[in-house]
Amino acid sequence: MRKRQTALYALGLAMLLYSLINAVGSGRVLCGSLGCQALQKPALWWAGAAYALMLLGASHFRRPLLGGIVVVGMVVESALVLTQVILNLYCPACLGYTALFLAFVVAAGFQMHALAKKTTWAVAGATLCAAVTFVPLARTVCACSESPFSRVSGDDQALYLFFEPTCEHCHSVLEMLEKMEARNRVRLCPEAWSLASVWALVRDHCRTCTAWKDRARCLLSTLTVVRANNAFCMERGLPYVPLIVHHGRIVTGAEVPGYLLSVLRDPLAASETHPLLLPGEPGGSCTVNACD
Repeated sequence: MRKRQTALYALGLAMLLYSLINAVGSGRVLCGSLGCQALQKPALWWAGAAYALMLLGASHFRRPLLGGIVVVGMVVESALVLTQVILNLYCPACLGYTALFLAFVVAAGFQMHALAKKTTWAVAGATLCAAVTFVPLARTVCACSESPFSRVSGDDQALYLFFEPTCEHCHSVLEMLEKMEARNRVRLCPEAWSLASVWALVRDHCRTCTAWKDRARCLLSTLTVVRANNAFCMERGLPYVPLIVHHGRIVTGAEVPGYLLSVLRDPLAASETHPLLLPGEPGGSCTVNACD
């Protein structure tokens, strides 16, 4: 019993220190990828530290309350894990905290009431089932007929424009395409750094899907495209939008509007004047929660 209690204290302290390190470092100490930038917020890490203190306090002073606190934590952690699966943006630092929490739950089993223990693992099991079934379900759903969304394919001749609904610079680029009446010449590849961005895409581009069944199909098909585009950018370390993929080039930052104008007006000139790769300059781009 004493060894279990010691392990419980050690895990609670590890969760506390883990959260504080990430909170002080603004979430960039252990992970700096696009997935980590999208999912980590300093406020969440401070909340994680406060939650670890609650677990430590309950396990020592208020054991009858421990089960309820663990159930609430499992619900929150399950929601964060499902968000990562849905967006296909994974945060190793966040998953590290989840692993510590699960270890704490296992160690705290002897202090929890039977109902709280069953509820906790039922939530975990439901989350696992949802994560396993979501991906094949989304892939089997057809897109709405009016959806303009694409993902990068083997067509090297196509002009792909990556955007994110919350980015102001993306809005200006899309408006420029509208004014030029050139949207049908560009394949729009949406990213989404939050579930709110996914819903914004569905709301703005699935306008004929008025029935809930059609709206659900459109939501799943949009998520399939978004997950592929998020993975494309994560694999290549591209945290900026808007960006263009064209003829093997990746054009980002302030170069995007000029490249679009060049390639839409004179494709040959664009091929000759732009290098193979234009790295992401901060100017004229959006990162998570910031525009430069």
